[in-house]
Amino acid sequence: MKIRVISVFRDKFTGKYYTPGEVIEVSEESRVMDMESRRLAERVEVKTPEVKAPEEKKEVKISLFEKEFDKKVLVDALKSIGVQASGNMKEETLLGKVAEFDEESTAKLKEALGIE
Repeated sequence: MKIRVISVFRDKFTGKYYTPGEVIEVSEESRVMDMESRRLAERVEVKTPEVKAPEEKKEVKISLFEKEFDKKVLVDALKSIGVQASGNMKEETLLGKVAEFDEESTAKLKEALGIE
C-alpha cells in the first residue's frame, strides 16, 4: 500500500532517508501501522478513476409520409433504391433528399419502407 511520509525518518531495513511529502510503497500492514503510530507516515487513499457507463445512443425518429421511422431504417431504405445516404447525415439532409424525389422515386422509397 502507499503511504506518505509526514516526518523525516531513516528506513531501518534499507538505511534510506525519507522526507515529508514522499510517497512510498510498503507491502506489510504491520510496518504501515508502526509508522502511523510513530507519526512518521500516513496512508494514502488510492482513488480509482470513476468509470462511467457508456451513454446509450437514443434512436432518432424521422417523420415521413405521416409515419415515424428510425433514422437507420430510412438510411437503409434510401440505399436500397440507389440513393447515397449514411447514418451520420443530419435528419434535415435526409429529408431534403426525399423532398427532391420525383413520383417514381417516391413510390420506390415507400415500397422499401413497406408503405402501401
